Amino acid sequence: MAGGAAAYVASQAGFRHLARAAQSPQIPLAGSAIPQFVDPLPGLGDLGAIVADSGQIELQMTEFQTQVLPTGMPATWVWGYLQSGQTSRATYLGPVILATRDQPTEVKYVNNLGSAATTNVLAYRYSTDQTLHWADPLNGEANMWNHMAMPPAPGSEGAANYSGPIPAVVHLHGGEVPPTLDGGPDAWMTSDGIYKGHSFYSKDGATASNYHIYRYPNSQEGSSIWFHDHTLGATRLNVFCGLAGAYLILDPTNDPTNLPEGPIPLIIQDRMFDTNGQLFFPADSAGGFLWALNPEHPYWVPEFIGDVICVNGKAWPYLNVDPKRYTFLFLNGSNARTYEMALVDPVSGNPGPALWVIGTDGGYLDKPVQVGPAAGKNNKLVIMSGERYTVIIDFAGYQAGVVGPNGLAYSGTWLLKNSAKAPYPAGVAPKGGTTGQIMQFRVTGTPGTDTSFNPATPVVTLRGGFGQGPALVRLVNPAAGTVAAGVTVNKTRQLTLNEVMEMPQNAIDPVTGLLTAYPGGPLEILVNNTKWSGERITGVDANGMYMMEPIPGFTLDGTGKNYLSELPNEGETEVWEIINLTADAHPIHLHLVQFQLMNRQNFDKRKYSVAYAAAFPGGGYDPMTQAPYAPGVYIPGFGPPLPYGTGSVVGGNPDINAKDPKGKLLYLKGTPNLPLPQETGWKDTVMVLPGQVTRFVVRWAPTDLPASTPAADAYFPFDPDGGHGYVWHCHIVDHEDNEMMRPDAVTPNPNASRSYVQGVDY
Repeated sequence: MAGGAAAYVASQAGFRHLARAAQSPQIPLAGSAIPQFVDPLPGLGDLGAIVADSGQIELQMTEFQTQVLPTGMPATWVWGYLQSGQTSRATYLGPVILATRDQPTEVKYVNNLGSAATTNVLAYRYSTDQTLHWADPLNGEANMWNHMAMPPAPGSEGAANYSGPIPAVVHLHGGEVPPTLDGGPDAWMTSDGIYKGHSFYSKDGATASNYHIYRYPNSQEGSSIWFHDHTLGATRLNVFCGLAGAYLILDPTNDPTNLPEGPIPLIIQDRMFDTNGQLFFPADSAGGFLWALNPEHPYWVPEFIGDVICVNGKAWPYLNVDPKRYTFLFLNGSNARTYEMALVDPVSGNPGPALWVIGTDGGYLDKPVQVGPAAGKNNKLVIMSGERYTVIIDFAGYQAGVVGPNGLAYSGTWLLKNSAKAPYPAGVAPKGGTTGQIMQFRVTGTPGTDTSFNPATPVVTLRGGFGQGPALVRLVNPAAGTVAAGVTVNKTRQLTLNEVMEMPQNAIDPVTGLLTAYPGGPLEILVNNTKWSGERITGVDANGMYMMEPIPGFTLDGTGKNYLSELPNEGETEVWEIINLTADAHPIHLHLVQFQLMNRQNFDKRKYSVAYAAAFPGGGYDPMTQAPYAPGVYIPGFGPPLPYGTGSVVGGNPDINAKDPKGKLLYLKGTPNLPLPQETGWKDTVMVLPGQVTRFVVRWAPTDLPASTPAADAYFPFDPDGGHGYVWHCHIVDHEDNEMMRPDAVTPNPNASRSYVQGVDY
């Protein structure tokens, strides 16, 4: 079979052999060897604050050196979005774009990243994996190595890192934007301007260019969103190398007033470095340690978990604060790591000030939510990759010398601690001296009178009160864990999260050519047991290539590339029930829309898994037997076991809410768990815990329309179709790079009147 594959590759007229496989020369540096709390937190001035106006903002994706590690250590080569005329910046993160609601912002994103073969960011050069379903610029998005039925042979293109012009695209995460401006996985362009993804778009109609121009409508409620790379199969690397910034939509009419100083961004990411101070990404057996779990994907790891915590692009920084209130924007920009955060005095052991949550992904809450020692079990703020929380911290009374609740005086220094295991929630505990701490706050100065908004004031509100903006529109009743009164649910979807596992094996390492004992582990991770393309494997041809067919009942998308199953109607309201059959939590993210978490509920995973497997009809292709699967056996990547529209809910899975003839629940356990108080606002990314079904309500319309608005009267100011569609996926970017992402398309409301029109406004 391997010989057939080699013959196939050699026969391709358009085949480009880029480079032989090369092992990274980097040696990882232990995080414990890096000094902490040496340098101050990079602020807005360092990240680069841009107040958007009617003019065009130009951001250039550029490679440069900056001081990520503490002063005295080497500078690090990174990628970042630099403003026109800049050659470097104090941090790779940024800028922070400050936009105003209903005033469009035009941004020209220029890809000046050069070649993968010569980039100084070695973490990219030695970690691209062409066996994944990825952009594949030089082969016309063919992804031949992703379709091979065996690991790539040593010396083949599939065993080598990509070395062509670097593809990139910019996604506005949380943005309520047309699909052509979404910056989806197939909208990339290469740094030489020659190659494009099939969903590429630029406002000026440019095709032979290394840029795209997006003009965002900013029509949504005031919110803290962000932008980052989203290139198919390479997001984990492009974001790791530095391509991320913040985008704040300000609503002067409705936003709360008199908030404390800020918002101060706190963009939290974990990283690894080598002995020369450069970014290190674990791939194959770099540095003498076998990182790859399986030979099929030699440069991919299921979750990147680093041993250095960076905030705003600086390793373990500190921030000097006065004894007063501040507003912070917490953003988890890590590839995979989750954080459980609380403030602690490292000297006296006293608990620190509470974290008062005032906003979520999609805007402000109605009232502040206390997270801290006085909040009982809600004493730590949990934040998964892609999530944001706007938080007020009051440092008054926490300066040095004040006696704390344990009878010891405060030191005046407060550590933002992390107690989350990785992978979350049952993985390895963080090391107290490294990944167990995020940054340091130093309370200095003399207390004064603070007249800013005080979240601790009883019954204080942020919206819905006298002189304030309207209350948050409720699609759910968070106190009951149900759909809110007056909300009509048009459809319920039940969708699974699946992990495809590979057994331990002794196999030839495609990179080194050496016989290697692979431990086995995740081979790919799926949503609703469906690959990105909506196709499934039916067999292997004579050349060792998988043969594929569309999953029956799925619909070909507007680009003619993928088959869709999630086709919501604009204006309608749906309940999504995400059934997590994997061992870990996943941050599930939907593009275009915000939604509201309804509840989570435990289920009997073993019992449901038996029923789930039994529902598979047989067929597909079993690589172990080289024959179709027998009926009643789980088939990886087959799609759901039943037709997608089967039963009272859609999705094609056994009903998680099913009951036996006596009315007893077959799979669900106990009663639903209510959302945490800080989760009760608008979300675009939600934590889906293992062994639970997570339910949220999503309306395919703007968030500020009344909850009772008929579907026929609910629509966006722009056409949400446009032929390109959106995606939904896990925001552990290592997962989304390996199939845990599906395209979707919104069917436009025929009654809609559009005020933001392609060809006129964007």
